[in-house]
Amino acid sequence: MAGDTPRAVSGGESPRTTRLEDDPARLKAERDAADRAYNDALTHLDHAIQRLPEDFPHPPPVPDERQITSLNTLWKIDWPASGGGLRGRFANAVRRVVASLFEQQQAFNSAVVDHLNQNAPVARQTRESIATTLVLLYDTMAELIRFQSLLVVFLQQITPYVDTRDRDVAGLLRGLSGAINAVADELLKKSEAMLARDRRHEIRVSDLDAKLTALQQQVASVRQLLEKR
Repeated sequence: MAGDTPRAVSGGESPRTTRLEDDPARLKAERDAADRAYNDALTHLDHAIQRLPEDFPHPPPVPDERQITSLNTLWKIDWPASGGGLRGRFANAVRRVVASLFEQQQAFNSAVVDHLNQNAPVARQTRESIATTLVLLYDTMAELIRFQSLLVVFLQQITPYVDTRDRDVAGLLRGLSGAINAVADELLKKSEAMLARDRRHEIRVSDLDAKLTALQQQVASVRQLLEKR
């Protein structure tokens, strides 16, 4: 409109802003930077893969139960039979004096043997549980390491896959561009042919107009001659 005035362009503003997709050099630089960042991250991930320790713990040894049978037999204190005579009376006197001590010792022996009998199967089960847990832990860590390795291998295939897709898309774009160029060339040829035909038609019309004008002039001259006679 006549009343509109053009907007002034500031000194720091470019009258035409280049879009990212229109700047191949910038696109390539950003793609290279992204590739480097991806490869660095992949390298760090590869180095972070766990390793099974060489000194992986072993289960504790099997509980020593070799003396359990003997303890179950020897815990009870058996008093020897006292004989007759002076020796027998002396033994009975001593037995009455130390009887309480032997009873306490026998009670202690009984408690110890009972405790060992109760804890022996617990120790066996604990050892078996630790052994099973260590095997499960080892197998789980091995599977985790295998998964991590497969993950790194999978991620390493992404870049070639993307590059293949890019080449595929680039090939399709080149084919599409060639087809568009071929159609554009054909349209251009047809347009030029139509323009040439239109120019020839205009030339013919101009020639006909000139001939018609000349014929009209001749007819007018003949008519004037006839009128004079």
